[in-house]
Amino acid sequence: MSNPTIRINPRQEQIIRLVRSQGYVSNEDMAQQFDVAVQTIRRDIGFLAEQGLLTRHHGGATPNSTIENIAYNERQILNLKAKDAIGHCAASLIPDRSSLFINIGTTTEAFAGSLGGLRDLRVVTIKLLVASLISVRPDFRTVIAAGELRPKDGAILGAAAIETLDSFRTEFGVIGISGIADDGTLLDFDLNEIQCARTIIRNSRRVLLLADHTKFSRQPMGRVGGLADIDDLITDRPVSDAFQALLDAANVTLHIAQTSQ
Repeated sequence: MSNPTIRINPRQEQIIRLVRSQGYVSNEDMAQQFDVAVQTIRRDIGFLAEQGLLTRHHGGATPNSTIENIAYNERQILNLKAKDAIGHCAASLIPDRSSLFINIGTTTEAFAGSLGGLRDLRVVTIKLLVASLISVRPDFRTVIAAGELRPKDGAILGAAAIETLDSFRTEFGVIGISGIADDGTLLDFDLNEIQCARTIIRNSRRVLLLADHTKFSRQPMGRVGGLADIDDLITDRPVSDAFQALLDAANVTLHIAQTSQ
């Protein structure tokens, strides 16, 4: 497994192999094959999906896709405590009276919701929900990018959005990611999102990457960049010694957000 912080039992290891070899497998078929109750399989699938090792569906599971992300409404409720903790930790790195980009992503949404203790921020975003979360603050000045609205998640994308992002230079760029490879390559699914993330990275003095532990187990096919493109990684679990060495070599500061029990 690519993430050494995840501990799984032998049956769960076999479930992962089975799902990867066969595609969709029903809970009932797995219960019969492993001679356990369906409820046991559901718990296993729930745990493995939470760790980002497979995708849970009604009645079964499939392998994680390298070409298509998990549905937005599912991502909104996945690892909520971790995302909230990461959002709070990242917000603590932002001083009052700062300028920042906030990119697309459910973890960056949690970050936006954690900015209430700050004053006089200048924010550029391509996400309607982010703008909505911070719009109640009269001392915040918010710019929403022009572009094409994606109905499923309220993201604003396209050439006009990139042109808007390219019109600013901010102190901080706050981005999420869909996957992180073992060698530190930052990965995502959607070309439009990749282009927006690259534009934010290019126009930010300090880049904060927000990524919960499941992102270390996912391998989308699109390349955003590498660890050298970011300054801070905020996650919810310790990384392996090998990955820490990559962070050190790239001069990236690691922050471990403390989740509430």
